[in-house]
Amino acid sequence: MLKRCWKTTRSRKCAVRAFVLLWLVVPLVSAADGEIEPPPESVSLDALLTLPSALPGEESQQRGGLSRGEWNSKFAAAEAEVEAAKADLDASLDKLTELMGKTSNWKIAAPGAQAAADDGSPTNYGLKQEIRRKREEVARTEHKLIDLMVEANLADVPEDWYKKSKSPQ
Repeated sequence: MLKRCWKTTRSRKCAVRAFVLLWLVVPLVSAADGEIEPPPESVSLDALLTLPSALPGEESQQRGGLSRGEWNSKFAAAEAEVEAAKADLDASLDKLTELMGKTSNWKIAAPGAQAAADDGSPTNYGLKQEIRRKREEVARTEHKLIDLMVEANLADVPEDWYKKSKSPQ
């Protein structure tokens, strides 16, 4: 397409005029400022290839508005909350298995008659609901910990500020 446009004399004349005008106007604009900037200092290749001693922003030791200790305490609190919820769930599951071991799996009755009601059934129902709530609590606390990890990653917090020897997953 450029070749087609360039072939016409009208477009060539217009382009040449634009370049000449630009060439004449640019020096006038820089001369109108009155100050001509000196060329920048030359930098050696060795200076360009060496890493700086400290990265910018590292002096403040603040990421996302919090220091290393604050991030560490937030993660410690979230991990403790997850561990406490898991311990509660385990205790309720142990209680349920203990209760289920005491009840009989067999309900024998004469044909046409109703089997005797199990004394533990309302307790089992309440315990099962408690276990369901505690599972939801474990899931909620794990999601809270994951959200905190995402927040830390977005704030560019180094992993060694909040990671421990074991993984929270």
